[in-house]
Amino acid sequence: MRSTLPPLTGLLMLGLGGCVSFHPAGPIGAPSETAQSTYPHAVQVEEVQITDRKITNADWRRTVSAALTQQIGQHVERGEYFGRLISFPAKVEGNDVVLKFSFSSLEGKRTPHPGYIPGALLTLTAWIWVNGPIYVDKYDLVGDLLIENAEGKALASSHKALDVQQNTGLWDHDYAAFSLGSVQLTQLVESLLKDATAQLPCPEGEPCESKPD
Repeated sequence: MRSTLPPLTGLLMLGLGGCVSFHPAGPIGAPSETAQSTYPHAVQVEEVQITDRKITNADWRRTVSAALTQQIGQHVERGEYFGRLISFPAKVEGNDVVLKFSFSSLEGKRTPHPGYIPGALLTLTAWIWVNGPIYVDKYDLVGDLLIENAEGKALASSHKALDVQQNTGLWDHDYAAFSLGSVQLTQLVESLLKDATAQLPCPEGEPCESKPD
């Protein structure tokens, strides 16, 4: 009996902890695959805009905006969407393009799974070790991507929303993640890129480089 009391006590304490709200802020991970075709000119990622009205901390906005700008640039480069990546103070010219990302919702919430405490108690914590759900994680992420040419003319755009509710157990990646929502935010960024770059016309007289299947 002694071996089960501490875990069961922990279960009750965790379950009574209530919900936790947070703002997913990266880091943006590697792309799941490289682009099907490559735009044969340079790209620059403009500073990411965070327009979520629920985020009122200006310092947080600036810090996260700078970090996301750098991380998205790395994601774009590794995804081989464009010929090369250039960074400020370099300027785009000719057929180069600029990516403008903005996020109007970066909302996340973690709540105890309703079956967690009764399930764990009935199974003497076996529920936990077989990866029964402990939390319910909810994400409401909304982003936009505008692609402009060197003169500021819009070439393509995309608007995507990611509304996800998922169960999280002890062995899941998100259980003890220090950056909750990183995977989901990466998925949103990749979805925006795929959609917008698919609309991007190749420069006149220049084919976009298609890759073999």
